[in-house]
Amino acid sequence: MLSQIKLGYKIAATNLGFSMPYQLNFAITYWCNSRCTFCKIWELKPQNELTLEEIEKFVSKIPFIQWVRLTGGEPTLRKDYVEIVRAFSKLPNLYVVTTPTNSIMPDDIYKKICQVLEFFDKKYVITVSLDGDKETHDRVRGVPGNWDRAISLYQKLRALKKDHKNFGVFFGYTMYPENVGVFSKMLSGIKEIMPEITVNDFHVNIYQTSETYFHTGGAQLPDGYAAKAIKEIESILSMRQKKGIIGTIENRYLQMGIQYLQQGKTPMPCNIMDMSCFVDPWGNVFPCIIFNEKVGNLRETDYDLRKILGSEQTRITKEKTEKLQCPNCWTPCEAHQLILSNWMKSGSVAEKNKVMAE
Repeated sequence: MLSQIKLGYKIAATNLGFSMPYQLNFAITYWCNSRCTFCKIWELKPQNELTLEEIEKFVSKIPFIQWVRLTGGEPTLRKDYVEIVRAFSKLPNLYVVTTPTNSIMPDDIYKKICQVLEFFDKKYVITVSLDGDKETHDRVRGVPGNWDRAISLYQKLRALKKDHKNFGVFFGYTMYPENVGVFSKMLSGIKEIMPEITVNDFHVNIYQTSETYFHTGGAQLPDGYAAKAIKEIESILSMRQKKGIIGTIENRYLQMGIQYLQQGKTPMPCNIMDMSCFVDPWGNVFPCIIFNEKVGNLRETDYDLRKILGSEQTRITKEKTEKLQCPNCWTPCEAHQLILSNWMKSGSVAEKNKVMAE
């Protein structure tokens, strides 16, 4: 409860200009064993990524961070994944660490998650990527048998919640041009195996392109994608239930996603660098996973993120994002913070913390 209250006040303070960002999106590796049609990260052969020692030094200088997203590539391909989480567990006001996984190596992934849960006492959330029914998912992910592994891993992780109240697991579904429209079919197939699964067990995302993160550059959405995605969002919203802070944010993200798809613009003011930033595996710092405008590198500032966030380049980049002089996106990695920003600006912090505790 205390960490939730601290996060609530931090969100409010950040949006009033009194604080450093509270959230970090950190790609700890770009090694990936998927072969996705919608992402080119797997084509990279990255070298000289930040070492564990460098990450530990970085963590020691960001006491203001409370919400950490460890992403990739496939984050668990790092042999020191557990030790990286241990490093972040030492943040004094940490509330939550989240990690997505492709489930391709389910036994190794499960083992590492169990090792984390042996020492980690903050909120820890794993998102199992699932982008359609069996045929669709395996096709867009490029790995035969991936759907079966994802379902198996999810079942094992869901069982861990009985003994670890701080642990959460969700499916992650992204509407790509290759799979948009298959959500209902996918859900029906899963419910045959796990009848208890509902729409609220899914984090639903809108497809984006990005040179900074996905390495897809100027890829264009095909004609008709927006209309199909809007139809699918409306269907998903009709099935979702509002439940606490997560349900509220997820619903708002999808509702505003319709506006984004209709207009092609970020549907609310973007002051993202007041709330979070993106760090790639080499320590390059960007405002988000979409805007390819580097503001600094951790190795050049003795791993001190504050020096980068306080730089003239960051000030210039902030002005661009606030004026939406950027690619304009609606990815949950940044949209969730923006939703919280606008949400926290109305009503008392105490009222918001009450919802966050539900």
